[in-house]
Parts: sequence; structure tokens; C-alpha cells
Amino acid sequence: MSNTNKDFNIKDLIDLSYKEQVWLPEFQRPFVWDKNQVRLLIDSLQRNYTISSILIWKGGDELARRAVGAKVKDIKIPEDKPEDVTYLLDGQQRTTALTLAFTDKEIYKGNNTRKKEKLNLYWDSEYEGVDSELKWIYDDEKIDNPENPQQPIMLKEYTEKELYKTFGHRFVKIKHAYNFDDNIVETWFDIDDQDEEIKMLRFKNEYNKKLKTLEKEILYRKVYEIEQKGTLEEVLEVFERINTKNTKLSIFDIMVAKTYRRFDEGFFDLRTFYTMMNYEGHLSNNYFDNIENIELSQVQPFVDNKDMLQLTTIILQKQFLGTAVLKLSTELLMANTKLLHDKFHSLMQFMANNFSIESTELGRYNPLMKFLAGAISHFKSLNLREKEFLKSWFWNTLLKNRYPGAQSERIAKDFALLINDKLDLEQKLQRVINENTRSFSYLQDISKQNFKLFDAYYSNKSQQIYRALILLLKSNQAKDFYFGIQPNRGVVGKNKLEEHHIFPKKSALGKSIVKQFENHKYEDVINNVANIALITKETNNNKIGSKLPSEYVTAFESEYIEAGKRDVFVEIMASQFIDEYMIGLLKNDDFEGFIIERTKLLHTQIEKLCNSL
Repeated sequence: MSNTNKDFNIKDLIDLSYKEQVWLPEFQRPFVWDKNQVRLLIDSLQRNYTISSILIWKGGDELARRAVGAKVKDIKIPEDKPEDVTYLLDGQQRTTALTLAFTDKEIYKGNNTRKKEKLNLYWDSEYEGVDSELKWIYDDEKIDNPENPQQPIMLKEYTEKELYKTFGHRFVKIKHAYNFDDNIVETWFDIDDQDEEIKMLRFKNEYNKKLKTLEKEILYRKVYEIEQKGTLEEVLEVFERINTKNTKLSIFDIMVAKTYRRFDEGFFDLRTFYTMMNYEGHLSNNYFDNIENIELSQVQPFVDNKDMLQLTTIILQKQFLGTAVLKLSTELLMANTKLLHDKFHSLMQFMANNFSIESTELGRYNPLMKFLAGAISHFKSLNLREKEFLKSWFWNTLLKNRYPGAQSERIAKDFALLINDKLDLEQKLQRVINENTRSFSYLQDISKQNFKLFDAYYSNKSQQIYRALILLLKSNQAKDFYFGIQPNRGVVGKNKLEEHHIFPKKSALGKSIVKQFENHKYEDVINNVANIALITKETNNNKIGSKLPSEYVTAFESEYIEAGKRDVFVEIMASQFIDEYMIGLLKNDDFEGFIIERTKLLHTQIEKLCNSL
């Protein structure tokens, strides 16, 4: 197989599948197509429609794999031999469907390990209707009975000889186009009779003509195959960019196949391994003991498997580029089960304690998490100044956009800086600061006359800068305006964190503000992050709604004063970067004054966090 082979066709592809000369890596899902999808594929080929290309890779004996159509449990374990193995990376469903339609090879569907799929598809060569799909008929489908319209028939009710006797050469079994010994036709006739022999020869001639038509229109259709060159490491980027109808293959899928091994106690499976990594309790260093003693089906993953694979590579090898994961082996993973688990949970704890990042949000901070994983695995324990450096690194990188492009290379560069023993922490931090691509210096002298804001808006919540400033609020232990508790994004119910407008959009004042700024540079000012607070669902829905600050802030403050705890109310508001002066602005519904003062305070906090050393 090669993309230089101009004559590679559907029949060649079926040959490779039938003779088990091409293999499916273990990450490929089972065959799942239904009968109608197979029919549509055959019809598309016959009508000269494109069915896309297939992608193969010739590599060594390094991926767990199975034959096309094999049971999901019939996995060939890699033995790391230098022999060439042809892997089918993209096109499995089509290849299996063609093998099922044109051959009698055993094909298993889904996770079924007992029941084999069997299809007999016929071409109704005399069909003259407008719906081309109807000329392809399965032998278990009911069709009109020309002799008795009240009793439909099925082709499977006839032997091949009976089909000829009843319908002549109208119905052509497409498996015959791939492989058919027409000598069997002679047994259907009394060839000692001259008239019968003439009939037999005529049938053979007409039937073979129709088989030749199927060969020409389907089996000899060219397959656009792409052979990816190089080692597994060299084709990694290609693997990650393959797009199929339902799946985007990733390096994790490749590593599942690469690390799959059989042991006396059972199988090592990378998916199971990373479920263990997400387990919050104590873990043994013995992979199979953990399978025996932990209810892994109850474990909720904090980080997806692809990210876990990257973190593993960083923790064990201090390597940050994507191709480095291919150097991981089953033996290395199993030998470091407990170490990886403990380091991963130390990382989660560090991010929660220092930045209030909940476990459900970890994936959002993937690049930052990678660097911190390297730092935490490098130091046996962090002293106070090292922690402060990492915190400043985090805020500079997140808020001031230090990773706008090739992240893996930048993370590796930052890690090299971290472990450079020729520079002190202040020098290292200054180098980090020098690489910032975003500056907030324009906010230093803002006022109503010099009106400027963060370019971060609730109306575009996916903005990196908006999400970063929301995390800034969370990291300040932002408390609910009324109940004084910290809202949590990962919970369900009344304490769930919600981002709420301090000056509600739907209020009369909110609508007036929108109107006032409609032709302004900051026309979306009502949605600016300076007008957003983190509160509970309960307070949002039942205490504030569309009320103005002059109403709900005054009411909340009054309740705390009556309880003799106004200082607690002041502390609650301060946790949201709202000082006493701003409380007064809110009670007077001074929108512009409030968001200017809050922007100033948020900016001051940013500069403090980014220069903590």
C-alpha cells in the first residue's frame, strides 16, 4: 500500500482486510455501522460518489491491535519487534463494511464476542425506479411477489438455484463480484441436454456481465490511500489531527494501544490507570492491588486522559513537548503508580489553595497546570519564597498573556528558568515579567474624565482575560453578598456560584446605562467585569434579581447592622474588591463612579500579585 500506487482500489482494500494484512490499533472503536449504512456505502461507490480517503501507517510491532472485524477482546499484544505492521488509522468503518458486504469473513459488531454479523446483499439489476438505494436488497428484506402481491417474499427463502429458476439473472449477489466460481452454475442445469446447456451458457454470460459491471463500478474504484511516513514519534502530530465523523484521534488513543500489556494478574489498561490517578483516597503502588481494592467505577475524573498523559510525562521525565509522551512505557507507569497519584493530587491542592481553582475547572488551566506540575515534582518541598514565585509566575502568565502561541516550548523554557541555579528568584521573576504581552498600565490614571476599563466582558465569557479576572475574584475568597459564604462552581443547588451583574441589566437604570453608552467606545459597559460579582444562585434569584444596588446593598447592610455585625458586611464586600467608599457609591446608584473605583482596585491587586517578590 502506498499513495504512489495509482491502481490501489476497493478490491485491494478488501483483500488486505480479508487476508489480515492490515491491522486496527486498539484505540479504534468497534465496528458499529448498521445495514443501511453499508447499503449507502455500496450505492455511493456505484454512483461514483466520493467516500473520502483512508489513512495508513507502516510501523513496527509497537501498538496493541486487532484484525479488521475481529472481536474487541481479540487483541494482539505488541512485542516491540522490528517487523513492519500496516496500521489502518482512518477508514475502519468503511473497510469493515466492505469486507462484510463482499466476503464471508467473520465480522463482529460492537462489543459482541459471540454473535457474528452476516449480510447477503443483492443488486436488483432490473430496478428502474428513481430511488437508487432500492436496487440494493438484503436477503432478509421483504420485496414484492410478482405472482402474489399479497404475500411478499424474501430472497433468503430461495437457494441460488431457485433464485435463477424464479428470477433468472435479475438478482446479483454482490459477494459473487468479489469471488465466484461459475462452475457451480453447471449443477443447476442438465448439461447433457443441448437446450439446457445453451441456457446455462447464456445465464453464465449474462450473470458474468453483471458481475463485471459491479467490479468496474465498485470493486475497481480507486481508493485514495494516504501512507503516513516516519516513526510513531514523527507521525504524532498527524495522529492528533485526524478527524473522522464522530471521533478526533489523540495521542492518548495511541498510547492506550502502545502500553496495553498482558500480565499474570490481568491486563494493564491506560484508561484504568488514569482513573486510579483521579482517585482521591490512598493508593498502593501495585496497579492490580488497586483494581482489586478500589471501586474505580465511582471515581469522577478531574482531568481528562490526554491532559493526564501530558502531566505524567512532565512529572516522570520533566519533558514538555507532545512527542515526549511516546517515551513512556508500561513498566515505567506501573513502577510509579503511587508517585504519580500523590504528585497529581499535590498539584490539585496547590491550585485550589493558592488560586481557588476547583477540581472541575482544572482543564481550563492546562498550560499553567503543566508548568506547576513540573515545579511541584522538581522541588521536594516548596519554601515560602518559592511558593510566592510560582504564584507571581501564574498571575503574570494568566493575566498578562505570556503564552499566546507555542505553549509547550514556552513552558519548557520557563521550567529551564525555574531550575537555573545561576539566577535568584527576583531575577527569574523579572525575566518572566519582561515576557508579558499584555499591559494594564493604561488603567493607572483613570477617572470619569479619563474613562478606561478592562477589555473583559460577561457578554463574551469565553475571553481569556475575562476568565482570568473572574479567577482573580475567586482567589480573593469572594463571598456571597448576603450569606457571606464562598460560592462553589462545582456544586448543585442554592450555593452554586453564579456571575451576576452588580447593576442589573434588566433594571430601569441598567437599560438607561445601555442607552447612554450605545455609541461609546465602551458600549458594552454594563457587561464589563467591573460590574460582575460572584454570588450564590440563592442570592441571585431570591435576594437581588433586577433590584438596584441602592435597594439590595442598603437592605443587606441594614440586616448586618441590626445583628451588630457591620464589620462582617464590610469584610464580605471587600472580598469582592468593593471597599467602603464603593459601598457608598452603590447605595447612591453611581454606576460610573463605582466601576471606575472597582477597576482601580482590581488593577492594584493585579500588580501586587504579579510582583509579589
